[in-house]
Amino acid sequence: MPTLVEDRDEILQLMYRYNHAVDGQAAEEWASTFTDDAIFDAAGRVATGRDELVGFASALPAGMRHIVANPVIDVQGDTAHVRAYITVLKAGAIMSVGTYDDQLVRTPAGWRFAKRVFTPDAPPA
Repeated sequence: MPTLVEDRDEILQLMYRYNHAVDGQAAEEWASTFTDDAIFDAAGRVATGRDELVGFASALPAGMRHIVANPVIDVQGDTAHVRAYITVLKAGAIMSVGTYDDQLVRTPAGWRFAKRVFTPDAPPA
């Protein structure tokens, strides 16, 4: 059984892979950070399951940079809860600032998002 430190490190790496994949327009890779039946709620725009996740990521504009900060990771056996701040940049300008509220599960392939909710600090302009 992995240690708490190993679990937290794997979860952080998952969060970073998520950011690099979505920013690199790698929709399939991005969707692989989720379970097959995951829910992603981006300020009320909900994608459920792998096909919808791939479609969501495929429709995002190029040139974005997701920066995650201050993650708080609570691991309980094979589940985890993460809260973190997120800033999204495009061409050096802030597009959005908000929070992630994540539910993760340990799978045979490692930690994956079962549910990720993005809540912006203010409605998009």
